[in-house]
Amino acid sequence: LLKTVNAKYVRGWDDPRMPTISGLRRRGYTKEIINTFCNDVGATRAMNVIDMAKLFQVARMKLADTTRRAMACLEPIKVVISNFAEEAAKAGEAGMTFEVQNSPTDESLGMHSVTMTESIFIDSEDFRLEDDPNYFRLAPNKPVGLKYFGGNLICDKVVKDGEKIKELKCHVDNSADRPKPKSHITWVPSDGITCEVRVYNHLFTVPEPSDLWEDELNPESEVLYPNAIIDPSVLSLVDKNNVDKWQSNQALQFERLGYFVVDIDTTFDSSTNEGKLVFNRTVNLKEDKAVKKVSDAEAEKKRKHAEQQRKDAEARDILMKIEPKDLFRLAPEYQGKYSKYDDTGLPTHLADGTELTKSAMKKLDKERAKHAKKFAKNKK
Repeated sequence: LLKTVNAKYVRGWDDPRMPTISGLRRRGYTKEIINTFCNDVGATRAMNVIDMAKLFQVARMKLADTTRRAMACLEPIKVVISNFAEEAAKAGEAGMTFEVQNSPTDESLGMHSVTMTESIFIDSEDFRLEDDPNYFRLAPNKPVGLKYFGGNLICDKVVKDGEKIKELKCHVDNSADRPKPKSHITWVPSDGITCEVRVYNHLFTVPEPSDLWEDELNPESEVLYPNAIIDPSVLSLVDKNNVDKWQSNQALQFERLGYFVVDIDTTFDSSTNEGKLVFNRTVNLKEDKAVKKVSDAEAEKKRKHAEQQRKDAEARDILMKIEPKDLFRLAPEYQGKYSKYDDTGLPTHLADGTELTKSAMKKLDKERAKHAKKFAKNKK
């Protein structure tokens, strides 16, 4: 860990990828999450490896009950609704403002409102130029539901800047006989708050780093989304004056994306809408296939580790039955290595007849002395 900090592979000891208290706190792991995790796994003197997925699951369970929801886009695409004025007129006094529970499972957490505007933002993951039978989000001329609005969004035209999608020209359909969409996507109004989102993954590509740890660093352990946007209902919750490096900061669930926490790099002033707003991902909403693949690999490594431990224990049992004077003649690890021995059983020649140097014999004598102590202790 010291090497990763000194080589600047991470931001410091409190980097959200670091297995330190300050790192965990910065990533959004509260004292309740950490204490629950520790109580669940228990304490043992034996060397043990705990799957990180267990910590992630505890975080999900704790945050699900206490975290308010908000809509966000990590890589936003602008959507212009051509018939917005017409649909807004039909909506009546309420207009295009919708009341949303902060938590769908706990009414006591209150409500917040979201207002649809003529232009909105959707996440790039929710749009494809080419449709697919197994794809249920937005594609040209294919309806998809807009969360909380209730109606459908249909893409009529794609505006591109080179190969990059610049804007989508769409219309909404809230008619009674509209086709039922197969899914609903989230969106952010035009007055959403721009922010930087840092998505964190495992620091290493393997469960237990080896001496080649630099080659095992995960190049995607931190993925930055510098132009993300979040709905303005969270404005009062993310002010810089509420940020403290010594406590767990404001946590939010970005709908369909995961649990996120305000980072200490935040300088955002909610009264002026100026400054930088930064979020760190604590954990995704559910364990994905990639995590399961890692878990399978880790399970296989644990199986091999347990098998090696069993073999090592058997070898120790065999060793403890060998007298010190016969160590180099009978111990499995020395079989076939030496051809001649002195009167005390210490090797003097290698198997090919090469005479051992005095320093080599001295080293073997020390090994025998260590074995003699263990052998005597085992006899008691």
